[in-house]
Amino acid sequence: MVSSSSISGLSSGIDSANIVDQLMKIEGRKVTLLQDKQADELIKQRLISQLDSSLSSLRSKFLELANQANFLVNQSTLGSNTATSADSLLTVTPSSSAAAGSHTIKVNQLAAAEKLGSSSAVKDSTGTAITSDTAGLGYTAGTFTIQGKSASAKTINVASTDSLRDIRDKINQLNTGSDATGVSASILKVGASDFRLILAADDTGLTNGVVNLAGTDLDAAGGLANLQLGAAAQGNARQTLQAAADASIDVDNLTISRESNSISDALAGYTLDLKSADPATTITVNTSVDTAAVKGKVQAVVDSYNEVMDFINTQMTFNPDTKTSGPLANESLLRQVKSQLAGSLLSTVSGLASDRNSLAMIGVEPDSKGHLGINSSRLDNLLSTDPNSVRDLFAASGTSNNSALEFLTYGANTVAGSYAVNITAAALQATVTGTTDLSGGLAGAEQVTITDGSARQAVVNLTNGQSLSSIVSALNAEFTATYTEQRQMSTALVTGLGTPATSASLLQDLTDGAGGSLGIVAGDTITIGGTNRFGSAVNYTFTVADPATDTIADLLASIQVEFGQNVAASLNASGQVTITDNQSGDSNLTLSMTANNEGGGSLAFGADTVVQEGRHAMQLSASASGNFLQLQSNDYGSAESFTVAQSANNLGIIDQTYAGQDVAGTIGGIAATGNGQVLTGSSGNIDGLLLAYSGTATGAVGTMSVNLGLAAQMSSTLEAYTFPVTGLTQMSVDSSVSTYDSLQSQIDSLTLQLDKERERLMSQFLAMERFMSQSNATGAWLSQQITAMSANQR
Repeated sequence: MVSSSSISGLSSGIDSANIVDQLMKIEGRKVTLLQDKQADELIKQRLISQLDSSLSSLRSKFLELANQANFLVNQSTLGSNTATSADSLLTVTPSSSAAAGSHTIKVNQLAAAEKLGSSSAVKDSTGTAITSDTAGLGYTAGTFTIQGKSASAKTINVASTDSLRDIRDKINQLNTGSDATGVSASILKVGASDFRLILAADDTGLTNGVVNLAGTDLDAAGGLANLQLGAAAQGNARQTLQAAADASIDVDNLTISRESNSISDALAGYTLDLKSADPATTITVNTSVDTAAVKGKVQAVVDSYNEVMDFINTQMTFNPDTKTSGPLANESLLRQVKSQLAGSLLSTVSGLASDRNSLAMIGVEPDSKGHLGINSSRLDNLLSTDPNSVRDLFAASGTSNNSALEFLTYGANTVAGSYAVNITAAALQATVTGTTDLSGGLAGAEQVTITDGSARQAVVNLTNGQSLSSIVSALNAEFTATYTEQRQMSTALVTGLGTPATSASLLQDLTDGAGGSLGIVAGDTITIGGTNRFGSAVNYTFTVADPATDTIADLLASIQVEFGQNVAASLNASGQVTITDNQSGDSNLTLSMTANNEGGGSLAFGADTVVQEGRHAMQLSASASGNFLQLQSNDYGSAESFTVAQSANNLGIIDQTYAGQDVAGTIGGIAATGNGQVLTGSSGNIDGLLLAYSGTATGAVGTMSVNLGLAAQMSSTLEAYTFPVTGLTQMSVDSSVSTYDSLQSQIDSLTLQLDKERERLMSQFLAMERFMSQSNATGAWLSQQITAMSANQR
């Protein structure tokens, strides 16, 4: 097809295409103007987002000062009365609640963990000192028990094929889960033919820091004698490398002992970390408010405030050269922010002394340009003499005439004032008391299953004749226990004629238990699946490279890698693949293993089975109420429920669910929402106000006077701008985006109109060209006819 531009002016001599282009360019200026406006909106959006970021930063600084409990920062300086540095003996960390003052401390002894070791080189069954910790020892199968902080001793089964490393791994395997032994094993290579087995308690102290090792097989006449870990009276007696010990310190001339070298329950508000002992050195600890740290928090607010004001001033300043102001100069948002921030400089906090109830009064002063600056002389003096007055100016606080009423926090819309609190229902714990007198012991055996509101479960087996105190102890022991999730595959891996496989077993050596090979070949794959403790899926394919060199340990290592090294994978004593969560507590851990047997083999791992469900401690407790058993939730509220199920009913407790009760009442005459012992205001002046009521009385229980310091007020004010969805800055951005989209719609519509106008004009010019062409053709024909007629007449 011939384009319109290619025939432009052929007949008329007029460049119609150029004429149309020029006409469209004039009309197209409207599109350009709209596109320029779009560019302005993009700049505006970027700048408003920049303002939002600055306001968010300022709010975060105010929030740091709004928390009364964390406002003041304490510091401790240490001194020594000898040449020994105090810092080499002790670290003192005071919290914000630590009382200022002076204390003396002596570190008499550090807490220590017991450490035992082979008294001489470990030998194999022939009495030859081993030169490798991976070679089988050839001992007669034997056992010994080990116990540290665990509730019961655990048995180590040593097989004739075990190496020293296998024995170490078996010991460490028992040091996992909720009832871990608390003893870790390691191997020390003293020389080329001198390997020692070392056993160390994980914890320190005389109670938890011990290693209890027992078993006649370890003694000189036993099958495991060559481990050199015999009892004290034996010729192969174990060696004590370090004795367990409690820490001993003198605090203000009073001697105290603890099992740990980190002590946080001696001096209220202090944590003492012991580094080294020196009874001859007295350490002096002087604690005071760290005025520099508090001043630094105030300076951070000042700097962030000035950053916001500089941004606003830059936008509003008129440039005489360009005859313009900033892109946001006409935005009401900026004027509103500036007005509210500047107004805070003049605000006073009620209830404070008039000489320290505003920023200016404590030394935070504005200059002629609207910037804030710190009058160090005034602020430093107040921080040194009355730091609480600076805290009260900034932080939110609440005071009550009833000790059972406690101020927790405030909300963005909370208004300072005094509020009467009326309680219509006090919070209750879930509780039940049995009706059977247990003074003579339990009338029969009983299995009690108690499930809390989080689906954690305690199963306790009680025995016939068991005393009430023993029942209470058994229940509480289970409630406070924390369990680690452990799962295993149901099919055991074996070698030879049913010998359980170990991590060192080669894949080619696995059998069906009757000596038959499982037929594992290179290229076989094993699909590893399941979920980690957080419930995220795990999916991996392990490929056998060479069954003659690949071991079970290689497969176990792959499992650990695919679970993010958050589990320990091992074989249990029966040869079953087992995984143990590295963290105790609630867990979504699962495992699946499928042997695909591409080579036609018969390897199988079975199904995933639960060895131990992981769970955190249950917030329940048992106690004796006279001669009767009482069960109770530790916390308050309707969510703190538990369900009791029994195999019989020898406790006099009905099998059902027991729930607590939330506190209910009003604050300042406005209904508040109860959750446990916490009342939350959700409307009016108490919106966002949280109070805790720990009393049992109902009715008018007291008043709460709420003081919102400047930091608390400003953090609430700034939240109105910076809230992610409905904040004023986000709304301004959304408005600009809407304007941008509206401009785009206008551009699209105008572009369509221009295209149609171009088409119309070109159509008219083409029609003219066709007419001119026809006219020229007719004229030419007439000229030919006239010429022919003239020739005939001659």
